[in-house]
Amino acid sequence: MRTDDEIIRLCQKGRSEGFSLLLAAYQDRVYRRAYSFLRNREDALDATQDVFLRVVQAIGHFRTGSPIWPWLRQVTTNTCLNRIRTASARPQTVPLDEARDQASAAYDPESEALATWDREWLERALDELPPLQRMAVVLRHREGLSYDEIARTMNLPLGTVKTYLFRARKTLREAMEQENGAG
Repeated sequence: MRTDDEIIRLCQKGRSEGFSLLLAAYQDRVYRRAYSFLRNREDALDATQDVFLRVVQAIGHFRTGSPIWPWLRQVTTNTCLNRIRTASARPQTVPLDEARDQASAAYDPESEALATWDREWLERALDELPPLQRMAVVLRHREGLSYDEIARTMNLPLGTVKTYLFRARKTLREAMEQENGAG
């Protein structure tokens, strides 16, 4: 397995092997991060592609000796932020494959465990949050970033990040209380 520095040097020399190694090493992580922000498979795949196109264009400026993931993480976050900010201009759609899968999926109540239900409920509740609040929650609670790191990552004032997290937690708490009250 090659080191980050070796991968970067190969990419900077324009060697396709370097780009293949970069994709093999980081494509899944970039996709998972994009999906956690965008909550849509097709959008996350598009964002992942955009991230690597941007990385290929900027690889010549990357300093060897630095780990690749923090840079990819920031490029991914910025790409997703741009998509979230422009998403309000287009209507919500469901990819045909996803709609077909949902329609043909057989419900098997015996196979569902309580933990799975809780996780699915939380994912649905996260889907209902405004995109920037959801992004702040994911960065804080899934990625483990500090408030300052979130502010830098999202290019927002610290107070705005705290407000987003406060509102998101309040909304999630209220949704949980409603769910428990209804159950």
